[in-house]
Amino acid sequence: MFNFKHFFVVVMMVLVGFIGMAAHSDDVSAAQTIRFTSAMHTNKNLTYKGTIKYYVKGDAKKYQADINYAANRWNKALGRKVLRPTNSQSGSRLVFTGTNKLGAGYAGMAEINSGVIALNNSWMNRYSNQKQRAVVIHELGHTFGTKDLYNYPDASLRNTFKKQTIMGGNYSTNIKTFDAKLAKWTLSKTRSMSATEFNHYRSNKGLYYQQMLHGQL
Repeated sequence: MFNFKHFFVVVMMVLVGFIGMAAHSDDVSAAQTIRFTSAMHTNKNLTYKGTIKYYVKGDAKKYQADINYAANRWNKALGRKVLRPTNSQSGSRLVFTGTNKLGAGYAGMAEINSGVIALNNSWMNRYSNQKQRAVVIHELGHTFGTKDLYNYPDASLRNTFKKQTIMGGNYSTNIKTFDAKLAKWTLSKTRSMSATEFNHYRSNKGLYYQQMLHGQL
């Protein structure tokens, strides 16, 4: 999930006390030195037979170009076409929807169990095209099983992640080495749900898919 409040705090820190970010030519010396841990991933991802078919609902069509851009960026970073568009909502593993009912602090949120990415219209409508794309790229990162790195338990690494990585919430549209390697690693460390399990989650009234169908999301 993309938490605007966390991002705003980081921005204020940069404005008040200059941090020498320009000195970093690549994201986090990290790509080479930071060890991936279980705190970086959940237990499942949204792939089915190696792909994630995504459907863009009518209320998210205005973000269609940004969604396709973000999917193509991730496919390039992963070195294979994991994310594929589909015209069938029922045949999808992921549905994009636009909503005015997310918490005010969130520009977007991903519900992996039921396969929904909800984009908060109130924030997205104020954002530049670059920021809109960054939000979608971040949320798509969760579909590979990757957690929000701005919540990482190690404080020092957490601060680094916030400033320099997509999953840390830095609003970048450039998927660099660290985020690409992390996504590949979380895909290998998490499991794909069977069709039966996935459909069970989609029928759960407490999860996003049913809330979306009934206008609650």
